[in-house]
Amino acid sequence: MARIGVTILALLVAGGVSAIQSVHAPLSALDGVGTNPSDWSSHSGWRSQLLTTARGYDAIILVVEPSGSITAITDSSGLKFTQRFLISGLSEYFARATSPLKSDNITVVGQGMPFGAMQVFAVHSASYPAMFDQDPSVPASCAFADCGDCSANDQAPGMCSVSMQTSRVDFVVAAVAINDAPSCGGGTGGGVQGFTTLVHSGQATFSSIFEVDYALSTVPQSSVVFGCAGTDVEAMVMDGISLNAGS
Repeated sequence: MARIGVTILALLVAGGVSAIQSVHAPLSALDGVGTNPSDWSSHSGWRSQLLTTARGYDAIILVVEPSGSITAITDSSGLKFTQRFLISGLSEYFARATSPLKSDNITVVGQGMPFGAMQVFAVHSASYPAMFDQDPSVPASCAFADCGDCSANDQAPGMCSVSMQTSRVDFVVAAVAINDAPSCGGGTGGGVQGFTTLVHSGQATFSSIFEVDYALSTVPQSSVVFGCAGTDVEAMVMDGISLNAGS
């Protein structure tokens, strides 16, 4: 598949003030990213990642796009995961860890596993008990044509996007189901302007069916837009994890 040029818009604006300069936000909010075991592809019916964190009181976020239904999520540290959303097969689950984790094993059991995408990560200083931004626009989501008119087509790449309004300082997560099309941000390498890519279509761990990116919105009451062109978007979801500013 030809490499597709992608334009990404990440607008974090509140009253014309720079979102980065206005508050002392926890810039080191990402506290750990799950890694795939070397034998990730050898287990029929399940897939796992290992997560190590440096600090406690983290929000543990799990984004999954299985090739069938999920029947269970288990955790070696005893964390209990709750589903946040499900749209067009793209799911987000969350848990809370009060202590640092060391090689915590998060396992997704379901039809078609291990050949489905998953990514787990930890966000430090998430507010509690209201972990997610309470603005009614959060999470923002769309599926297929509702996302806009975009496709993996050099001649007519189009644009798909979602937007949300924050009410707090947020760790913003964007997940995009793209089947086996190019990544948002440029072919198979990711690289979304204003966002950092956690997983993208160029990785050889059957993650080519989705992409996960994150950004920090440091001004409450900000408009955040995530736009993606030149790929086959099946679903897009953008969520906001509220942070305790200054932590």
